[in-house]
Amino acid sequence: MKHEFFSLAHPTKGVASQQFVYRDVAGNPVLVANRYNLPDGGKYFLPYDVAQGKWKALDLRPIYNLDKVVSADPSTPIILVEGEKCADALTALGYLATTTFGGSNGWKKADLSPLHGRRVYAWGDQDDAGQKYVLDLTRTLGPSPTPTPGRVGKSEARLIPISASTLHEITGTQIDLVKGWDVADFLDLGFGRTEIDALLEMAAPKDIGDEAVLGKGDTRNSPSQKSTSDSPNVLDGMELWRTPQDETYATLRRDGHFEHWPTASRTFQRHLAYAHFQTEGKVPSATALEDRRRMLEGEALFGGETHPVFSRIASIGRTIYLDLGDASWQAVAITAEGWQVVTHPMTRFRRSPSTDALPVPERHSDGIELLRPFLNVKDDDDFRMLVAWVVGCFHPKGPYPILILSGEQGSAKSTTAQILRSLVDPANPSTRSTPSTEQDLVIAAKHNHVLSFDNLSNIRPMMADAFCRIATGGGFGTRKLHTDTDEVLFNATRPCLLNGIPDLAARPDLADRSIGVTLPVISSRERRTLGSFNRDFAKAAPFILGALLDAVSTALSRIDSVSLSEAPRMADFAKWVVAAAPALGWPEGAFLDSYAANRETSDQSAIENNPVALAILRLMGAQKHWEGTATDLKQTLRQRFPALTDDPYSFPRQENKLSAALRRVQPPLRRRGIALSFERRGKSGERLIQITTI
Repeated sequence: MKHEFFSLAHPTKGVASQQFVYRDVAGNPVLVANRYNLPDGGKYFLPYDVAQGKWKALDLRPIYNLDKVVSADPSTPIILVEGEKCADALTALGYLATTTFGGSNGWKKADLSPLHGRRVYAWGDQDDAGQKYVLDLTRTLGPSPTPTPGRVGKSEARLIPISASTLHEITGTQIDLVKGWDVADFLDLGFGRTEIDALLEMAAPKDIGDEAVLGKGDTRNSPSQKSTSDSPNVLDGMELWRTPQDETYATLRRDGHFEHWPTASRTFQRHLAYAHFQTEGKVPSATALEDRRRMLEGEALFGGETHPVFSRIASIGRTIYLDLGDASWQAVAITAEGWQVVTHPMTRFRRSPSTDALPVPERHSDGIELLRPFLNVKDDDDFRMLVAWVVGCFHPKGPYPILILSGEQGSAKSTTAQILRSLVDPANPSTRSTPSTEQDLVIAAKHNHVLSFDNLSNIRPMMADAFCRIATGGGFGTRKLHTDTDEVLFNATRPCLLNGIPDLAARPDLADRSIGVTLPVISSRERRTLGSFNRDFAKAAPFILGALLDAVSTALSRIDSVSLSEAPRMADFAKWVVAAAPALGWPEGAFLDSYAANRETSDQSAIENNPVALAILRLMGAQKHWEGTATDLKQTLRQRFPALTDDPYSFPRQENKLSAALRRVQPPLRRRGIALSFERRGKSGERLIQITTI
């Protein structure tokens, strides 16, 4: 077969004896099966991943001749054989033939969905592995009286009856079926389409009995048959691997899709226990189960490949993947050309027990305006900022502005937070109480893409610093559970959503990374029951999500061509939303105007809630310049503005803490026309503070 890889050579094994190319639906090469012959007549295969340029097999493999299968008339029968050589021999005779890579168990990692609804004839090699191969495949493909989750669907799978008596009846020749005898051996005897068509006519549906493989009641020259459970073992085809942080995972194939579970998770332990029950007919002891789990964990750690793992949002190249969180582990692949739901995403997602499913997105002519009735905002600026924050959550890397919702009782803060989160990363519960430590925040971030905290009354300085780091990117370290010396490191960026009655962005550094929206009170006439509100939102959610995905696709297509005349704080976020704006129907410049107005309000709020900033403003209201030490400034402010400086919790008493507070308020004060600088003078190196009206 002529193809593009005739010069491909393995670094130690050299050039293959034969090569077979697996292609995608468009005919592009994706996997090369390289056959190497052994001196004793045996053989082995080494796979080559074309996209990654690595000598490895794909996690999800296409069937052989996939492009021919999908382009053929749906009524064309397909002959499923074991091995590319047999498939090529049948193709040369004009048949539509396919196989799967990886030997008799390779079908477990193959995407069999293109065979859905097709008439499939299975021809197995004459050995135990070959017979098990066709039996397992026909059980998986059907036919089935009622579709079940473990089957591809209504495929008409039939077994070709290969036995000495059947072949003698068709060919008039006594054929010795030696071990491993296959299609190619049959054709080498000089037989062709006439005999093969006769065998196809005799093929029986799988559900009349497994004896159809050999011919009814015929056991002469047949391999021994092993009983096979109708329910495949849940660990069949399992792949063990690890993350770059040495977290171990197992990938399981279930009901036609792949699931990725930490080997330490309770879900994986349940799978282990069920697999033991399937094999032994009894539940394993806790000790046996843990021993088995630890053994597999070691295999993953020391023998498995390394892959990154993601929560809800991931990216490969210029494609963003959104995990839908459903039982089928579907995802949405978003590119600059558009988006589509995919059954087998190219990324590995982790799921937490709280993960909820997103709706399957759909397109609607009204676009993002469908979201407006479900958000309690006072004007277009606030609506744009809420939508912008959601669009920003789809950026695979961040940074992400912190969204802070405030308002008095009855302003639907919690409901608004729930709606916004449910469009990106729904979870149950959707919001949490205030994290008490950085460790709590890190644990939440490991299992969620969006972090939502409800009904906060204040944010302690330590947690404000943690929120700033996780929004713009920073590392966290904590002691590993049940150990004294091991450390767990976490480095990630996450969108955060906070809500509470008071203004939570009292610290200027937090306000500088935030979008603040104050929600108006809902009048009694405008209130709705929660049941009707949720029903209406559930109907609109697929279309709202579709509009957001259109915006993300547009952002991917325009991001390289967008330039900002002035780069605001969180400039990467601003650029991303500006690139997405045309899909949202916003006029040019509308988002940046809304963002500037929001930041001005945030600055004002940050200053009004900060006694140090207010005292500096009042001090400079009557003069152009002030200079002195931190001690001088503390005494001056306490003497002149006692009402602002009496509280030791809000106004620092130590000079070093006052200097740190001044550095935090530098950006909003600078935007209000007041500049602060710090320098050392004289031989003693005394540190002086200069405050100047610009």
